[in-house]
Amino acid sequence: MKILELLKDTTDKEMRLSELVNAFEEMCKITINGVNEEDDMLLFEVGTFSGQSKSQFSLVRQFPNEEEEYIQLHLDILYKTNTQNKLFSETIWSEEVDGNFFEFIKNSHAYLFLKDKQIDKVDVFMDET
Repeated sequence: MKILELLKDTTDKEMRLSELVNAFEEMCKITINGVNEEDDMLLFEVGTFSGQSKSQFSLVRQFPNEEEEYIQLHLDILYKTNTQNKLFSETIWSEEVDGNFFEFIKNSHAYLFLKDKQIDKVDVFMDET
């Protein structure tokens, strides 16, 4: 899928968090044929999830496929867990935010804390629910 390749081509772990979020935001401006705006949803998640030794800052674009399932395009930014970042835990859908979703992310406590921290790994992938 075009947007998956675009996101893979424009992201890597040497980038700063701000650059990665901006790349994801740019990818989200690309319309997907057959998907109306109400069904094209965004998710922001941050936390240290069970079974993981990394803290995760995750952006997801979700939209329906032809079989009435959902496709999710993930940008997962992983950090080594420490006593500070392991406390972050948040899950917010774009429909829950008044105003610009990406401004909300850039003003979140997790973003402000992590924006200058060393990124351990960046994963870009697509799956279906």
